Amino acid sequence: MRSKAASSKKKFLLVAEDDEAVGSIVCEALQGAGFKTHWVKDGIEALNYVLESRPNGIVLDLVLPRLSGFEICGMVRKSRAIQWTPIIVMSGRAEHCDKMQAFELGADDYVIKPFRTEELVARIDAVLHRNSERSYPTPFLTSSSYNA
Repeated sequence: MRSKAASSKKKFLLVAEDDEAVGSIVCEALQGAGFKTHWVKDGIEALNYVLESRPNGIVLDLVLPRLSGFEICGMVRKSRAIQWTPIIVMSGRAEHCDKMQAFELGADDYVIKPFRTEELVARIDAVLHRNSERSYPTPFLTSSSYNA
């Protein structure tokens, strides 16, 4: 089993959440688990921050002012510079269609509010761990030599 401290060591997460209470709780829980966090409260700030700072992951509410989490997710996945950034959605929107839309746009996980902070931290840790072990083809491999 991975050590929580070892896997989250020096990982930097953007938390995009407009609700003061939820944002504060999430940041506190993540910092307690060894993550560094930056919290923004609207979609434009979130997208700008991801583009400028390149965090190790994004914890993303779907309902944000000025730019929705759905829009952010889609834009991140279309940007070559940040397309592999893990996205963990946390939302009060529990309908199947919302979850499916988030996954179709590229979300790596979806946590429904209210949630236990321990579960959120474990899901983030798992997504970041999987992402860090992902191997990507390089320009030096031909399509016939890459078997993924």
